[in-house]
This record gives sequence, structure tokens and C-alpha cells, in this order.
Amino acid sequence: MDYKIKKISEVNNDLLNHFYKLAFPLRYKTLINHWKWSYKIGQSDFEPLVLEHDSKIIGMAGLIPEKLRFETSMHQGIWFTDFHILESYRNKGLGSFLTKEWMKICPIQITYCNEESLKIFKKFNWKNNKSIYRKIIPINFLKLIPVLKKINLDYKLNLFSRGKKIDDKEIDKVQPSNINIKDLTKLCKLEEWNLTNKNIFSIVRDEDWFKWRFIDCPYALEIFKFEFNNDLIVGHIFKINNEKRLNILYSYSQDQNNKIYDLVYSWCQNNNIEFIWTLNSEQKSIFKENLIDKFLFRKKINFAYWSQDTKTFSHLDKGFSNSQGSDSDLESIQYQGE
Repeated sequence: MDYKIKKISEVNNDLLNHFYKLAFPLRYKTLINHWKWSYKIGQSDFEPLVLEHDSKIIGMAGLIPEKLRFETSMHQGIWFTDFHILESYRNKGLGSFLTKEWMKICPIQITYCNEESLKIFKKFNWKNNKSIYRKIIPINFLKLIPVLKKINLDYKLNLFSRGKKIDDKEIDKVQPSNINIKDLTKLCKLEEWNLTNKNIFSIVRDEDWFKWRFIDCPYALEIFKFEFNNDLIVGHIFKINNEKRLNILYSYSQDQNNKIYDLVYSWCQNNNIEFIWTLNSEQKSIFKENLIDKFLFRKKINFAYWSQDTKTFSHLDKGFSNSQGSDSDLESIQYQGE
């Protein structure tokens, strides 16, 4: 059988759109409209790969190029994302075939993946850890329970409260506003202060990265900053399935117990946010955690990685010091109804 691997820029858009509808039925509109942004097309020579057969796209291995830092050295890496083989073509070794070609693109590869993808990666000596996890912080806990959601209860359980009620005048101090070009310099400065541990890999967040993530983002008008003193939280506020969410994309605070977290939580209470969605690492957790969080609201994510260099490979085992907002496809699943 004749299978061809091409760069995404070399394929017919109609074929690509048809593939997205089949492969990602819940988020195909987002991919069709914004794949160039999602994969940072034009920011490097790296591109996602697609697998063709009989003039039809049957598989894809997406990527997001990323500059990485370890101690004082800089590295080029790529996120493995949107990896999919159409169901009727599975169990033919095509996933391994596509992965093998994808791994030739760049010497450092990283991904957040499910168990099925992990099985393929491990055939090529990838390793994984579970130092990354998703966490939701419920504001209106009862609305997260399907049965109670139907009767539209609006009661905030004290059991899940993040502390005492804050006066509205104080909450007004963190009224959100959109990110603009003038904010980029400040964000870069905060990022340098954020990176206290140089012995863990970090994503290089310079002006180009912040501009891509917050200003060029197709949902830029839904991305807001909350500021208090010298601390800052950037989040995406959106509504899906009749639930209003705040997805934290970036944060800086001098102390995890800093007041900005309490203020943002209280602002969410006042503005009908159902829950706050965060991506965390064992090295750095966003918002304080209690026992209920650890047992009910945390979900481990497979962080898988590979490198040609043995030393780099071993250091990647610690994960990243700044994983928030890094992988745009983790976020795009949330825009199913676009």
C-alpha cells in the first residue's frame, strides 16, 4: 500500500478540513480555523506531518515548536500534539511509522498524552512521568454534579470555600482587563523572577512567546489579566455547556499564599464563574491545595519526553518549572462549539 508523509503546508486544505472533521469531531472547527496559530506556523522551520493514502489524509502528527532553557543553555524542542490515525487504518503499524518520521524533526520531543499514544512512544524509548496534573477549583460545586445541574442550584458550599468572604471594595482592585502590547515587557520581567530553579527545564517565555499566546491568540478578547500589587494572573474566561470557566494560563506571585489568589477566587464568586481550571506541576501549584483538592479535583497527566542527548534526557525527567499555558491543544478542547 502506498502511504506518503507530507508537511502540513503541502496538503490540500479541503483534505485537511475533512480529516479534522473525522479525527477531532468535538473541536474540528477550532482546528480548521486556527491550526496555523496552534502549531506556530511561520515561527520556525518545523511543521506537523500528515499521512496520505489514495489522495486522502488518514493520519497526523502535530507539533508546536518551543525554545527551552536548562541552567544557562538554550535548546530547541517540539511538543507532540494532535496525534491521530483514522480508526479504519489502525493496527497496521502506521502510528509507529508516523512517530518515527516525526522524531527526525528535532532532537528534543515532549508531549502530554493519553495511554494509547504513550504505548506507541514507549516503543521508541520515550519515558514519562506524572509530575504534571490538572486541577479544578470549584466555585459553585453543586453545578458540577450533573443531576443537580439540571435544577440550576446556585448555592456555594462552605466546605469548598477558599477562605473568608472578601469585601467587594477589595475585589474591585483586581478587575480584569485585556492583555496588550505594552504588557509584554512586564510579563518578560515577571517570568525571569518566576524561574527560581534553573536546574529544571523551562519554556522560554520571551516577548514573542507572550505575543503568540495572549495577543495573536484567536480568543485574545477572552483573555484577561488580574493584577494586585506586583502580582499577576492571566486567564481565559469562556462559557461552554452552560458553564462559565476561568482557565489560568499564566501566574506570578511572590508567595503562593499571596492575596491575589483570594481576590481572584472572590471575583469569580461574584461573576458566576463555575470553576477555575489550572495546569500544575509538583514543583509549582497554582492556588493553595487542601486534602479535598488532592483526592477529588486533581488528575495526573502523562508527560512523555525523548531526546537524542542522554544528559538532556535525564534532566527532562523532572518535567518543567513553568507548564502553564504551554500546550495550546490542551486548551483548544474547550472550544468545541465554536
